[in-house]
Amino acid sequence: MKGATLVALALVGGGLLAQLLLGDPGYAAIRLGRSLVETTLPVLLLLLVGAYFAVRSVASAVGARQRLASLRAERRRRRARDDTQRGLLDLAAGNWRRAEELLTRTAADADSPAANYLVAARAADLQDAVDRRDAWLAQAQENAPGERAAAPVTLAEMQLRRGQDAAAVQTLEQLDASGDLNSRGLELLARLYPKLGRGDRLLALGPRLKSAKELPESQVSELLAQVQLEEVRAAGESGDQSRLEKKWSELPRGVRKLPKSIVTYARAAMACRDHPTAEKVLRELIDQQPDPAAIRLYGDIVLPDPLAPLDRAEAWLRKRPEDPELLASCARLCLRAQLVGKARSYLEASLARRPSSETSLILADLLEQIGEHANSAACLREAVARSVGRRPNVPRVRLRRY
Repeated sequence: MKGATLVALALVGGGLLAQLLLGDPGYAAIRLGRSLVETTLPVLLLLLVGAYFAVRSVASAVGARQRLASLRAERRRRRARDDTQRGLLDLAAGNWRRAEELLTRTAADADSPAANYLVAARAADLQDAVDRRDAWLAQAQENAPGERAAAPVTLAEMQLRRGQDAAAVQTLEQLDASGDLNSRGLELLARLYPKLGRGDRLLALGPRLKSAKELPESQVSELLAQVQLEEVRAAGESGDQSRLEKKWSELPRGVRKLPKSIVTYARAAMACRDHPTAEKVLRELIDQQPDPAAIRLYGDIVLPDPLAPLDRAEAWLRKRPEDPELLASCARLCLRAQLVGKARSYLEASLARRPSSETSLILADLLEQIGEHANSAACLREAVARSVGRRPNVPRVRLRRY
């Protein structure tokens, strides 16, 4: 009804306007530079109306094209989100090849292309495709230039998973040299340095670990404990007894109760030739719990009376007669007490329960000293074969007599 009324009014208005223009069409002149355009008023009005509709048509066409482009972009983003979700599920399910394909196929349209490339790099690494892994990491770095730590830290984690500790440290140290090492990278360095025997560098990380606000407090405490234990170990290597006691007393009470801390302190005390203190702390620990590292180290105790630590070790052995570490430690204590036959029995019993290259070498050396050269050679062959992981199949050689 409203539309019909407007049409009627437009017709009436148009008719009245036509009557007026027919009586006097009017005159319009437009000067464009040196040109003068003259026309009647009805023609000018028609030109203006035509120009209006032409501009409106062009604007509508442009708007439609933009809306179409927007719809296509939204469709690509939706597809990218779907591919990312399926790719993550495939990665978790072990379908690494498909996960890599899905994550990279529409990564450019994803909400975070760098994240897609980082996860794709992990998928490629799980397939041992190192070249593709490095290519995706480069793409991630290119798509997130402001996050310069993401790709190197991810690479270091994958190198660490492969057992490439030295390569992982090199990656993280290069990142640190550029000033972009984040808290995760700092944590990885703190865990890698002790494994590679780089205690001095671990000590240098102490102040930075204390200021790392992004790491949980418990994690920082654990890492700082590693730093402090490294200080204890370094004090032992220096042979300075007073320095060792100072560093040990500076450890938090909870850290001093940890078995690995006690073993570290005992080893440092032995390095300072304070075997009685080392024997005391190791004995107290083993009385509470049979820590393998403590038991192994107890076999290296040297006291004025060599039978004293042996008696204590044999008392533990009566409670745990099948413990191969305890048997091997008793054997080493017997050797210090010059109880050769007993030491041999303990060594053979330890090897029978758990073969060990180190124990085999000790037994081989003992057999060599007592003149059993053939048995010593056989024991050495067993130790070498065990370290290699298999006994090589060597053809028998026939000696030619000339």
